[in-house]
Amino acid sequence: MRNKSLAIESIAVMIVLILMAFLVFLVVRSGSSSYNKILTDKQNTESARVAYSYINMKIKQNDSASRISVADTRYGAALRIDSGAYTTYIFFTEGRLYECLTKDGPPEADAANAITKLSGFEVSKKGRYIHIKLSSEKNGVAEDLEGTVALRT
Repeated sequence: MRNKSLAIESIAVMIVLILMAFLVFLVVRSGSSSYNKILTDKQNTESARVAYSYINMKIKQNDSASRISVADTRYGAALRIDSGAYTTYIFFTEGRLYECLTKDGPPEADAANAITKLSGFEVSKKGRYIHIKLSSEKNGVAEDLEGTVALRT
């Protein structure tokens, strides 16, 4: 009788330990999933901020209304910066923002350098003002970062 009681207690303790281990596994898995989702959202937001900062810096480095324009390319609207012998294009295609330095002709994605990953890019110019709209995904929903840069000259 005593051996049966001891065996039942041992089995009950094992079942409780297995149940606790399973619950710990579920909590760790849930935490890991949440962490990965938060990290991905943060990286997407950072990509949009990096892109905006990069474009803003390029505009300020070449601050002249005659040197900076918006050009229609086969990739859509692109920021065009003329610097004498070369022209720099900043454009969006295939989920990435690119910069292409060309001597003659339009930009090519194969010859361009990827700046960062985004889900959308729009640029327009009205007078001295350049409006920039960058899109990134957060929780599966597009989140826009917009800004306007004024040219001094």
